[in-house]
Amino acid sequence: MRYLKLVILILASAMVSPAFAQPSLTCCPPGCVQNAPNQCVTTGPIQNSCGYTFACTGAGSPSSSGGSGGQTYVAPGNPPPPPPCRRLNPTKATRDAATDACVNALTANAQFWGCGLEDAAGRAEDQKTGLSCPARQAVLANQCRSRCANLALYANSCSDTNADWYAFSGDISGDQVGSARVDLCGPPLGDFHVKRPQRVPLRLYH
Repeated sequence: MRYLKLVILILASAMVSPAFAQPSLTCCPPGCVQNAPNQCVTTGPIQNSCGYTFACTGAGSPSSSGGSGGQTYVAPGNPPPPPPCRRLNPTKATRDAATDACVNALTANAQFWGCGLEDAAGRAEDQKTGLSCPARQAVLANQCRSRCANLALYANSCSDTNADWYAFSGDISGDQVGSARVDLCGPPLGDFHVKRPQRVPLRLYH
């Protein structure tokens, strides 16, 4: 009886499907590597998304080097490569619009934090320039226009928006879209921003 159980166990082991005897493997498109349980990224210093992983298919043929017949895994059917990167603002009109949107985001952020929490130093700047706090923050934000123009020119479909913003505004505390110290984009404002009315000399007509 003991030998009968042993024979049954050997037969059951031989009938186990190879699919259950080996772990399932996942693959990425050519030129990409896996960086998450189900995501792939390109190789190189800048890693862009290649899409999701897919199940590998295996062929039980021996390796080309003539070694033991290990199983070789290949990508099924050569999946199409990811679409090429494209410029988000290919024309002057779109670049100008993106530049204006960038300046507007800086202005709104500066007015919210700079005026909502304005201190004595900020009120002194208002008095010196003759501008209200929102107007002064708008002038400061406009001094960042060249940064915004460069960002609009560089933007492409493969890059991360916040990463691009940091690349052009990280030195002035621009960690994410809209954030930055606009007072560091240009020189301090002076009283030349105040347009004082000029006195017109009186003329006496006889």
